[in-house]
Amino acid sequence: MLKAIFKNTRILDGRAFVGMGLLGLAMSFSRNPDVYDAFILVVSLLLYVAYAFAINNCFDADTDSLNPAKWDKNPVASGELSFRAGVISSTLIILVGIFLASTLGRGEFWIYITMVALATVYSAPPRLKARPIIDVLSHGIFFGVLPFLYGAYFDGILTRGEITIAVAVLLYSFALELRNHLEDYESDLRAGLKTTPIVLGREASETLVVVFSGLSLVLLLASFNFALGALGVAVYGFRGNYRLMDAGVVALLITHMLGTVV
Repeated sequence: MLKAIFKNTRILDGRAFVGMGLLGLAMSFSRNPDVYDAFILVVSLLLYVAYAFAINNCFDADTDSLNPAKWDKNPVASGELSFRAGVISSTLIILVGIFLASTLGRGEFWIYITMVALATVYSAPPRLKARPIIDVLSHGIFFGVLPFLYGAYFDGILTRGEITIAVAVLLYSFALELRNHLEDYESDLRAGLKTTPIVLGREASETLVVVFSGLSLVLLLASFNFALGALGVAVYGFRGNYRLMDAGVVALLITHMLGTVV
């Protein structure tokens, strides 16, 4: 059962979201070089991401069972792990995370609690992921901007640059969630779910992916130099190449991080 519980956390699938928190931590660590607390923050972040994926698997088991391609990533849907065991193990994971977060500052603790609350109601009733528009907005917040802010607030303050990056991360998280829904478009349609792409349509959703990605790149470039922000519109030229868009955003985020820590 332990193997199935670990598999249910899908921690490798959550590496990008862990990276958001690590980016924020790296940018604030120089102003609060507390190695022990940084370690606690990283562990609590890993537990949070593990919980978010695990609880999502539990409540996605019914729809994932209709898609054989999902069985390998969802042991609840495949029958390797019972729903009850999945919920209990997920709860225990996040309780440890909440305890660790409580040992940090008050700001970090409340950011963590907010992340946990949103991640829970996203997957479990009232199940925000099944509500058009709200699904994209909530996911962008609890799995995009908040993990970044959790790390960025490690020093107790948010700089102007960190706030700009937070907005860019939020916008790109919207794009990523739309892309995830577009990948599940057919199975969600068969299951009767009303995600944002199903309501807006595939073409409109793909356009929004380009818009949110472009705005994110504009912000990240403009924070270096206002004139560079105009280059963000170049995303339209490679709108079908998600890997290239991802590489551009990641490169800019790393550049921002290096400019802070070096």
